[in-house]
Amino acid sequence: MRYVIVIAAITFFLFWDGLYNRGHYLDVTVREMSRIVRYVTG
Repeated sequence: MRYVIVIAAITFFLFWDGLYNRGHYLDVTVREMSRIVRYVTG
């Protein structure tokens, strides 16, 4: 049940970000994650 709540919260956040911020936070998150992956993998 915990996982269902977490997945629903993430889905709601993605919809909200897409509708009101045109995906700004998602874009920043993807950029940071790829930067971290590049840093870790050398």
